[in-house]
Amino acid sequence: MQDRVLGFANGLVRAANALNWLALVGFVVAIPLSFVFGDALAAQLSFKYHGRNVAETMLVMRIMAVLGIVAAIALRQLFTRLLAIVATVQAGDPFVAANADRLRRIGWALLALQLIDLVLGVVGLVLDRLGADHATWTPSLAGWIAVVMMFVLARVFRVGAAMRDDLAMTV
Repeated sequence: MQDRVLGFANGLVRAANALNWLALVGFVVAIPLSFVFGDALAAQLSFKYHGRNVAETMLVMRIMAVLGIVAAIALRQLFTRLLAIVATVQAGDPFVAANADRLRRIGWALLALQLIDLVLGVVGLVLDRLGADHATWTPSLAGWIAVVMMFVLARVFRVGAAMRDDLAMTV
């Protein structure tokens, strides 16, 4: 019998991965479209912001789309590694060296996302200076804790897998 929590987690991560792919496609398409429809976009921004800082605001929007692409790539790393870990748990063999490597890769992906988050904080300051509307930004202490936690868990899994292998050789 399969664990319901693992089944739910598997489905949830697969759905998040699919949404991430859609977001990635959206960001990739948005950048060239921002040039194709640049005049119309500039007209809208000019109307909204009374002609102030239109070119700069468009540049910041394109930079944010590039950051979205980088974030989607990091999230893909996270989701695919997490799916592989869930698969090993479902198979009944989670304490393997490969999962230690996967947790480490998840840690790097989380670190990339935290760094992107810091850049978005700077983007918010730039948008404030330009007088453009934007979402508020707050640094994520929990995100930084998650980064450290992933690297620690990766080490725990690495040591546990080595201990398991040593035990298997003594039996």
